[in-house]
Amino acid sequence: MNIVSKLTCLTTFVLTSQLLIGTVNAAPKAPVKVETVKRASLTTTFNVHGTVYGKNDVDLTAGANGKLIYVVEPGTRVNAGDAIARIDMLPLQLEQAEQQLLIERAQVNLEYQKIELARLQSLAKTDAAAVYQLDLTQNKHDLASSDIALAKLKLKQINDRIERATVTAPFDGIVSQRYRQAGSDVNRADRLVRLLDTHGLHVKLFVPVKYFNQMKPGMTVAVSAEQYASRAQVVAVIPSADMQSQTIEVRAALASKLNNENSTHWATGQLVDVEIPIADDNTSLLVNRDALIIRREGVHVVRIDAENKAQKVPVIVGKGQGQLVEVKSAGSEKTLNEGDTIAVRGAERLVDAQVVEIQVSPT
Repeated sequence: MNIVSKLTCLTTFVLTSQLLIGTVNAAPKAPVKVETVKRASLTTTFNVHGTVYGKNDVDLTAGANGKLIYVVEPGTRVNAGDAIARIDMLPLQLEQAEQQLLIERAQVNLEYQKIELARLQSLAKTDAAAVYQLDLTQNKHDLASSDIALAKLKLKQINDRIERATVTAPFDGIVSQRYRQAGSDVNRADRLVRLLDTHGLHVKLFVPVKYFNQMKPGMTVAVSAEQYASRAQVVAVIPSADMQSQTIEVRAALASKLNNENSTHWATGQLVDVEIPIADDNTSLLVNRDALIIRREGVHVVRIDAENKAQKVPVIVGKGQGQLVEVKSAGSEKTLNEGDTIAVRGAERLVDAQVVEIQVSPT
């Protein structure tokens, strides 16, 4: 009876095992979405404050002495070439007219000296006394010619002052401040207005000197203020550190494609937040955050082998950037390598050796 009972139990166990195996094999494949393990350097970021300014912001000055008869109002938007201020040109116009008359007078004198010089040249051939008069007349002729040249040069100077009497905008912008009012007398180089460049906005920021080697012209930084954000490109890194703050000055140009919006979203002198990326020199394994399975015993990812079977790989999580996170294998038995396929969706209930069906994301 004991032998029969043992055979019966053994037969029952074998049949039960076969039924269980058949049930497992008949179970549907678990659908998963996968990505590839990458090896790259992780870029971290740090934040500093910056100040918006116009690249061409300038104080426009008087180009000539005189009385102001017009100065544009603050807040006025102007185009390149528009009149910003005008100085009374009547005194200059009178000088111009006087100088033109002096030129005409000098030309009359020159014509007389030419005629006299020709007459004396004829007399000098027969009269020795006329030779002395010829030399004097030649000298007067040359002086008259020089006087005309000087008078014309003086006229050019007056014309230049007349042109400078009207101050024009060197670029498109907005007048932010007026230093002098119409009706006041000004001298050349006196400040009249401040013109802001609203289409060439830059950001000035001060970065800790320890990041000096990472700051390169051409790199992109993120600029934000309130509910608006934009990108800026570093155009200058000034290699001079402030002794007290140990920072260096960096200048970045706001994205040019937003020039039409700059005057709406940014104001000269505005304080903004700047996010600067710093690339790590060392490379590491990077995976999608969605691939991490967190359990009491630790964190693991599920690797999918060539036979579409799942395999749990314990990992240690490092730094992250956006959707990517740095990982390294937690043990020596199961290691994660660059190029491995891991599950990022549907991996929570997978067990080792379970067959999966890889789903392709629609493009």
